[in-house]
Amino acid sequence: MSLNEIYSDIIMDYSRNTKFKRVLNNSKHSHSKNLSCGDEIDIYIKIEDSIIKDISYEGKGCIISRASAAMMCETLKGRRYDEALKIIENVLKMSHKEPYDEELIQDIQVFSDISKYPMRVKCFTLSWHTADDILRSWKKA
Repeated sequence: MSLNEIYSDIIMDYSRNTKFKRVLNNSKHSHSKNLSCGDEIDIYIKIEDSIIKDISYEGKGCIISRASAAMMCETLKGRRYDEALKIIENVLKMSHKEPYDEELIQDIQVFSDISKYPMRVKCFTLSWHTADDILRSWKKA
């Protein structure tokens, strides 16, 4: 896969998608930075009865970072806490070319070759790691 193929129509569409790009009041929040390229993201998650009732993001970053955040929000919204953690775990495995459950992550497989571009892996995983941090801190509270 060439670098140009990474910027597929699907990824470009998600990078422009603003449905989940907003501040979510009364939610769990975390801020993360990718120091190697300058991407920054804020993830907001509203959890009720162990279900992600709403999720959003704000930030600046490259196409990969923005598309990944939008796909993550779309994928995790409405999921149970434990299911969301499994999805995140499998997405991170995919990004590092480890065995993962293809059925569980579905459309996110459009990024399945991201591991060939180590600098892009950090862009892709930024929002996923941030959401994982929020979910794990919520469970401890």
